[in-house]
Amino acid sequence: MALNNRQLRAIEMLVTTAMRKQDIAKEVGVSPATMSTWLKKDEFQQGIRDEMQRCFAESAYKARRKLDLLIDSNNEGIALAAAREVLNKAGYQETQKVETTVKEITIEVTD
Repeated sequence: MALNNRQLRAIEMLVTTAMRKQDIAKEVGVSPATMSTWLKKDEFQQGIRDEMQRCFAESAYKARRKLDLLIDSNNEGIALAAAREVLNKAGYQETQKVETTVKEITIEVTD
């Protein structure tokens, strides 16, 4: 069953505002009981998950743009932190210094 326009608007408001469920119900023109019924339906819950995913994807895009700006900062500390974050998110790991001690070396000389 496809979600109707009121349900879609309610989902958007649930995800993107701090409004109470009863206020959202009033805003979209349904009773609080209807809102409660909607919230129990799998397709409505899926709609909420989809809207949250859309919002997170939009925020991730904004965050990446912000990193692009920060990487060009005149403040070297900020630019370095942004560069590290970009590399980390791209899957690059910082190199780690490894030290070892050699206890014995054998050299064989042949003619």
